[in-house]
Amino acid sequence: MKKSLNKNSIKIIRKKWFELQERPKKIYFKKGKNIIAKNFNLFLKKYKIDNVIKILQPDFKLIKKNTHRFTHFNIQSTLHKSGKNYLIIKILKPGYFDGKFYKPPILDNNNFILAKCLYVQNNIDFVNLKEKIFKHSLSNIKNVKALKLTIKRRYKKTLAHLSDIEKLSLGVAITDLKIIKRF
Repeated sequence: MKKSLNKNSIKIIRKKWFELQERPKKIYFKKGKNIIAKNFNLFLKKYKIDNVIKILQPDFKLIKKNTHRFTHFNIQSTLHKSGKNYLIIKILKPGYFDGKFYKPPILDNNNFILAKCLYVQNNIDFVNLKEKIFKHSLSNIKNVKALKLTIKRRYKKTLAHLSDIEKLSLGVAITDLKIIKRF
């Protein structure tokens, strides 16, 4: 097993991760048997949103129909901003990042959730998470241990070049969302 990352290594990974989170030129959806690319900026304008939140299929299914709040966890940090609107979209085929090459995910074109960001916290160490933060999270994430397992599963391919220990050493970002509409 690899050792935890030092502070300099974490800064380098953070920089690369933020570059990946910046607005892409295209967003990819599955429509029937075809993969279609849409202009990302036009997609954002169409739905009057600031960005998208991509969720793996098994996790997307756990967002209950009658829920009005949702706490989403990312690895390390996020670009989400309080007061901005986001579309939560199901990932049909995960993307990939090996530290150099990035392949974007393929998303579901049929099922969106519009949400407003209430608050964001970045770079939170797992030991600093309080139990109350899990109140509006997915049913499979109700404590730190479950969150660590989820982070390792979610980023298995997206950050394939990092060990599980390295991924967990990056910390977590928290986005609290108010669900507005499903379509």
